Amino acid sequence: MTDTDFNSEGARRSTMPAQINRYSGFLPLLILIAAWLLWSGFQSIQLLQERAQLKQLHDNQEQTVQTAQKMRQQLDAIAAGTKRLAEAGNTHAQQVVEALAERGVQINP
Repeated sequence: MTDTDFNSEGARRSTMPAQINRYSGFLPLLILIAAWLLWSGFQSIQLLQERAQLKQLHDNQEQTVQTAQKMRQQLDAIAAGTKRLAEAGNTHAQQVVEALAERGVQINP
């Protein structure tokens, strides 16, 4: 069977539809790319905001850490002074050093 037929007057006519609608893949691809770009942009903005928040939290904790280090140094200095007094024969300092040793605290001058 061919793609053409003859009508009653002998003229050729096509048995195929007059026009086949074919859709381009351009529009769906464009929508997909636009959605991906929007999603990537949104994620980038979110990550930058989270990074800024984490940096701010770190900066806020930095002062606390420095204060704790300073207090630790002062405590170590006091403990070392107490140990020197205990070694020099001060009975109260010896009691403090013994009490600390019972609790597992070692004083390193």
